[in-house]
Amino acid sequence: MSEQGALIDAIQHMDAAELVVAREAISQRLTQVSLTTLSDEQVVETAQVVETGRRREDALSVRWALELRERGVAAKRGLKPGKYLSSLLRLNVDHAGARYKAAERIGYRRELSGDLLPAPYPATAAAMTDGAIEFAHYRVIHKTLKALPGVLRVPEVWSKVEADLAAYARTMSPEDLTKAAQRLIAYLNPDGEFTDDADRARTRAFKVSGPDFDHMSGISGTLTPATRALWDVVAEKWARPGMNNPADPESPSGDGDVADTDALAAAAERDDRSQEQRNHDAFHRMLEHAVGSRAVGQHRGQAAKVVVTMTLDELEKETGIATTASGGTLPVRDALALAGSSRKFLALLDNAHRPLFLGREARLASADQRIALIAAERGCSRPGCDQPATRTAVHHMREWKNGGYTDITVLTLVCDPDHGQIHDGEHGWITEIITSETGPPGWVGRVGWRQRGTDDPLTPNDTHFPERHFQETVAALRAKDEAEEAHAAWFRQRAEEELFEANWQTEHPDWHAEEQRWIAELEQLPDPEPPPSDWFTDAA
Repeated sequence: MSEQGALIDAIQHMDAAELVVAREAISQRLTQVSLTTLSDEQVVETAQVVETGRRREDALSVRWALELRERGVAAKRGLKPGKYLSSLLRLNVDHAGARYKAAERIGYRRELSGDLLPAPYPATAAAMTDGAIEFAHYRVIHKTLKALPGVLRVPEVWSKVEADLAAYARTMSPEDLTKAAQRLIAYLNPDGEFTDDADRARTRAFKVSGPDFDHMSGISGTLTPATRALWDVVAEKWARPGMNNPADPESPSGDGDVADTDALAAAAERDDRSQEQRNHDAFHRMLEHAVGSRAVGQHRGQAAKVVVTMTLDELEKETGIATTASGGTLPVRDALALAGSSRKFLALLDNAHRPLFLGREARLASADQRIALIAAERGCSRPGCDQPATRTAVHHMREWKNGGYTDITVLTLVCDPDHGQIHDGEHGWITEIITSETGPPGWVGRVGWRQRGTDDPLTPNDTHFPERHFQETVAALRAKDEAEEAHAAWFRQRAEEELFEANWQTEHPDWHAEEQRWIAELEQLPDPEPPPSDWFTDAA
C-alpha cells in the first residue's frame, strides 16, 4: 500500500476526537507549506479541493450546532443557543442565530427513540454534505421558498422547488441561482398573484441596523398597504418642501396648515434637501411628536423617553459621544439638542463606575434609581449579554424576600431571559459585587456573575463598555494632545510677548532707552548686607 493509501486508511479508522486533531494539524500545515512547487493544473485542483472541503465544513457546522442543541449545552449555562454560539465562537449574534436556524432546516434531527428525522430541505442538505454548495446557496434557496405565495405552498410544489433549486445550485454561483429562482417562480406563478393577505403579512418588515462609525443607522423593510397609506399622510404634510428643516431655524414644524403661508413658501425657497432627506426629517418629527406627547406611555415603570448618558466633562464641553438606554450612540451636541430645556439628571458615579448611593425602603426601584443604573451599567450585567437597558429589569443582588435592600449599590440591570437564570437550582447563577479577591482587578466594585457549584471567579459584562479596551491608548493620545496644546499655547504667548516688545521699542524709543538705563544702574548697585542672625530675637 502506498503512503497516501496508508494515510487514508488510517484516517478511516479514526474516531471523531482523533479526526478533529488530524484536521487541525493538516489545516495548519497547509497554511505554511509552499505552493510554488505545484504546477498550474495542481494549483487549480488544490483550489477546487480546498473549496469543496470548506463547503463540507459548512455541513459539519450544521451537525455540531444541532449536537450542541440536542445536548442542551446552552441551556445548562442559562443561554439561548444563538447567544451561546455567539459567545463561544465570537460570532455576530445575528449570524449565530441564523446558523442555528439553518441547521434546523438542513440538518438531520434525532427523535426521542434515537431515529433520525429527514431534513426539511433534504436536497439542499445532501448538496452541502457533498461539498457542492455553500451557505450562500442555501440562503437563496431558503429566501425563494419563503417567498412562495400561499397558492403554491403545498407539499408537492414545495418539495419540487427545493429539489430543483438544490440541483441548480450544484452548478451555479449564488448570483446565477438567484436569477434561476426568479425565473422558476415566474414560471410557477405567471400571473404574479402575490395578493393573499397572509402573504403580505408574512413579508412585512421594518429593520433598523446598529449605528455605524458615523453613528448613522441604516433602515430597511417592507410596508403593508395600510402602513404605507398612513405614511403617505404623514409625508404629504411633514415632508413637503420647507417643513421640518433642521438646517433652517425659521422652518415651520408640525402641522403645515397652522404655519404661516408666506413663511412656509419662503422656507420652501430656501430648502435644498432631497426628497429622501425630507422624508427622514418628517419621520424624525413624527417620532419626536409621539415621544414628546407621551403617546407611547410608560416602559418598565417610567415614562417612555430618550435617556442619554454622558460624563460631566462631556456635558460642560458639549463634545464627545453619548450613549442611549437602547444601546445606541449619538454626539453629545445632538443629545443636548434632543433634550432641549428638559430637566437633566446628574448621576454621581464612583471610580468603579457605580452610583454612589440612592436608596429607598420599598421593593420596587424608583425611576431615579433606574436612570442611575442606566448611566452606570448601560444594559444587562450578565457577561456576554448585549441587551440594552431598555430591555432590562432592576434586580436585587440579594432578593427582597430574603432581606435585600432596594439601594442603588446592591441593584443591577438584568434582561428578562437572564433574570430567569438567577435561582438556587443546579444550573442557577448568582450576582455579587466584585472584590479584589473574587474578580478581575479592573472591575472591583462592579457586578459580577458566577454559576452555582463552580469555583469560577466573578465575571463582569464588558459588552456595553467597548471603550475600556482602548482606554490606555485614548488616555495617551489625549495626554499627547494636551502637551502639544500646552506647548502651542506657550509658543503663542512667547510670540505675542516678543511682538509686543518689538512694537513697544519701535513706537517708544525714548521710553525704551530710559528703561535700559535704569536696568544698567540697578545692576551696578551693591548687594545689601544680610541682617544679623539674631535680628528677629532682638526685635522681639
